[in-house]
Amino acid sequence: MDPRKQRRVSEASTAMTTPRPATPAGFYPDPSGRPGQSYWDGNEWGDQPPEPPKKSHKLRKGLLIGLGVFVALVIVVSLTGTDDSGSTGSGAGAPAESSSDIASAGSAVRDGKFEFQVTTVASAKTVSDPTDNPYMTADAQGEFIVVTMRVKNIGDKPQSYFGDNQKMSDAQGREYGASSESGMYMNTEVAVLGEINPGNSIDVKVAFDVPPGTAPATLQLHDSMFSSGVKVALA
Repeated sequence: MDPRKQRRVSEASTAMTTPRPATPAGFYPDPSGRPGQSYWDGNEWGDQPPEPPKKSHKLRKGLLIGLGVFVALVIVVSLTGTDDSGSTGSGAGAPAESSSDIASAGSAVRDGKFEFQVTTVASAKTVSDPTDNPYMTADAQGEFIVVTMRVKNIGDKPQSYFGDNQKMSDAQGREYGASSESGMYMNTEVAVLGEINPGNSIDVKVAFDVPPGTAPATLQLHDSMFSSGVKVALA
């Protein structure tokens, strides 16, 4: 074949197999005539398409940071309301006790920044505010076990007392929560909760709605909902 004719045929073949610049990137018949296809990136030929950019690690990094912050917050909140004194029995210098230990009735016990001392335990069908206001009276489903105690802030910062944090157990090991409505009525001076400054104390009442005839056994006292608590026997 005439060399000039052969060159024209080759140029025509290349023009037919080479995508125009506007041709989108992709695989096309190899312009050299070899079997198979080659990759056209939109400007020139290559053997393989460019590797996709690696996924950004920003999202993963953000998730790890967020998880770390959450764990730190959980730890901080779980330690709120506790100090080095831990939960102890009576006496300022008494050694720390585990939450399973039960202090004797009437003992001054400590949990975190609070010292608790039960003064009276009584039962009642209804409880009311100090003026016996009929509109501030709560009726028990069974009967109320009403515990009166003094709560003292032994820490160095103001601390809020919450009646709902306290629990009572009977002789059968059943646990009862405090009645929020009753606490609000009986403690009008401090309401359901009261902030206590360091060194100060308040007298509060906590009512537990239990089946009639229930024998109260222990009271579990907490300075916060996250504290380990301390147990004291109820006479």
